[in-house]
This record gives sequence, C-alpha cells and structure tokens, in this order.
Amino acid sequence: MPLDLPIPDHFRYCPRCGSQSLGPAEPDRNPVHCSACGFTLYFNPSSSAGALILDSAGKLLVVKRAREPAKGKFGIPGGFVDPGESLEETVAREVREEVNLELRNLRFFASFPNDYHYKGVIYAVTDTYFTAQVDSFASLAPEHDEVTGIQFVDPKTTPPSQYAFDSLRAAVKRLNGPQNLSTP
Repeated sequence: MPLDLPIPDHFRYCPRCGSQSLGPAEPDRNPVHCSACGFTLYFNPSSSAGALILDSAGKLLVVKRAREPAKGKFGIPGGFVDPGESLEETVAREVREEVNLELRNLRFFASFPNDYHYKGVIYAVTDTYFTAQVDSFASLAPEHDEVTGIQFVDPKTTPPSQYAFDSLRAAVKRLNGPQNLSTP
C-alpha cells in the first residue's frame, strides 16, 4: 500500500461486519459507508493546541521537534487534545510537559486546518493557537522525548520553511501581520 494516504483509504473491510462493501458515502470520502450492513464511519479532524509565547524583545519561543513528522524543524509547545480535555487544558498541559513553563493570560489567537503526515497516514487536524505569557523563563527546560532544543527566534525574519507545519506558518504570518489579535 502506498504511503501517506488519507485515513479512509486505509480501511478495506467494514469494522462492524467485516465485508469488503466499504466505500465512500460521498465523493469527498468522509464518511465511509458499508453497503452490506449500513454502518457509517466518520473521520472528523483531530484537534491540537499550541502556545505562541513571546519574550520581552518580541522573540517567539520555538522548540526543535524531536520526532517525525517534521523532525528537526521549529514547532511551538503544544500537542493533541486528549479525550475529555479542553483546548485551554491541552495547551497548558503540553507547555508544562514540553518546556516546563506555566502559562498566564491565555487567549485564543487563531485556528487553521493542517494535514499531519504520520507513519503513512494523513490525519486531518484543526490546529488552534493561543497567545500566552509566562511570569519567568527561569524554569525553561526541554522534555527530550519531544523536544531536542528550545530557542527564541524573530518571527518577522525566520524563514517560513523552518517551521514544521503549514498551520504554524499561517499563525506566524498572522502574528506578524496587521490583523494581529494578540495585543490586549
């Protein structure tokens, strides 16, 4: 099977009855539908939340990704939403886990769709971005399973190609633009 296929393309058999009667219910292939038993399976986007944290000089806190996808590229502290967790809880937990910081003044900034390519599957994700502040960067430390480094970059001059995902490039572009909503 070729790599990097959307989730529905990885299903050949109905998870309910086991028949090979599984196919797209609509031309866009979400949901898939089994014509043998009537089972319908939806593949809705996952959600993630990340923090855009600026220091007093206006530099953006970025992490160097330790894992694929986009290993070695810049990301921001954040990650996938766990079941039963709000976006705000997710971003606070992920920032604490990845860089050992506690957030304050958390504010929704923007959301963007993203395709997350992982082990041959293309996951649809809605990436949400929050602006946040911290009282101090004194406790800043990378969680080495997730992050190989932490640094502050100038979001206005860092080449977009250094950022891991299209959604992050869009968030940084908005952060730099006239429609910036992050100022109180």
